[in-house]
Amino acid sequence: MSTVKQPNSNESDAAPAMPPGRTWSLRARMIASALLLFQVCAVLYGPLSMPPTITTDALRPVFRPYNGATYQGNSYKFFSPDPGPSHLIRYELVNDKGEKTTGTFPDRKEEWPRLFYHRHFMLTEHLNQAMAPPAPDDPPPPADWTAIKTPPEQLRLAQSYANHLMHKYNATSATLWLVRHSIPTPDQAIKGMKLTDPTLYRERRLGSFALNQ
Repeated sequence: MSTVKQPNSNESDAAPAMPPGRTWSLRARMIASALLLFQVCAVLYGPLSMPPTITTDALRPVFRPYNGATYQGNSYKFFSPDPGPSHLIRYELVNDKGEKTTGTFPDRKEEWPRLFYHRHFMLTEHLNQAMAPPAPDDPPPPADWTAIKTPPEQLRLAQSYANHLMHKYNATSATLWLVRHSIPTPDQAIKGMKLTDPTLYRERRLGSFALNQ
């Protein structure tokens, strides 16, 4: 009479032996950890640099080139806790027949989908920021933002925007205005002021431009 050998519980529960895997060397792990730490610090640098501090100003040469190359230079100023005004461009174009074309960009009705609108928005913000920092002996800027004279840096950039608009609409001249759209204060928002209230918009004339080939 044959007998059936019952499996040993220890044998059945034991996991099969796994072949030894490859592991990173200590040097490779240290390099990977350093790169991950640098990436985390670069991501945190953006929101922590608004508003600027002595520390973030000192770290700007380290993180700004990397964030620019990796498209991580997000516009954290647009978000809490202290968002600033946004900027639009209003334009008036004239063709060789004297016909006028007017418009504003970015425009939510024309720039769609949302990412396309955001790309145009970055163009207008870049134009607003295209102002060299004042030299120590420069006179203070006027208190009225609309009275600021357009500096050469902005004029050159505005000319490129005007060229694009004139090519697009077959125009021969263009006049551009930089429009500053402020946000309501907490008290104004409580009182019911809308984000599109006309009093929140102020514009500064950039100049008139001929088609520059």
